[in-house]
Amino acid sequence: MKTLVMFCLVFQVIIQTGNSADSGDVDFSILIKNEMYNVDNPSVFYTCRSSKKDIGWHKSVPSSEFQWEFEVPQFGNGVMVHKCSFRSSAGTSDVEIRTLSTTAMLCNGQTCKYAIRPNGIYFIGYELYSPYAIFGRYIELSRPAEKLVEPWKPWSPQQLKAMYRTKQMVHDSD
Repeated sequence: MKTLVMFCLVFQVIIQTGNSADSGDVDFSILIKNEMYNVDNPSVFYTCRSSKKDIGWHKSVPSSEFQWEFEVPQFGNGVMVHKCSFRSSAGTSDVEIRTLSTTAMLCNGQTCKYAIRPNGIYFIGYELYSPYAIFGRYIELSRPAEKLVEPWKPWSPQQLKAMYRTKQMVHDSD
């Protein structure tokens, strides 16, 4: 499923903003929203980094959003990769977000949206599909989609022990 989403991102139409035409790059942003509703402990901690930017760790509560901007070389000849790590009471999730200038169609413009939900991290945007062929050629259409990018992985016993030790050390130092 992840491979299909990434593959579709490569073959999109370029939509440029006025500012990006001057620099030769396409402006993009990623928006992450916490949708951990009806969960005992809905707080989520996450960080994302690329070769050019590290947003640091953020604490997210339900309905909160965080967005950051970056540039991608136009004409699909460059990829901006953000490696994101999420931590919650549900477990951990590591997501690699690849953005090309041609990603705009799937993101409904220059803002790619992701949602943190009780069962994992979702991409909120569009997907491409070919419902039928006309004269031997498939027509490619897009439709709204909410795709699970990465489910939560339960905390391992080693991770739980390490967290417990860290909490104890913090408690002991107080």
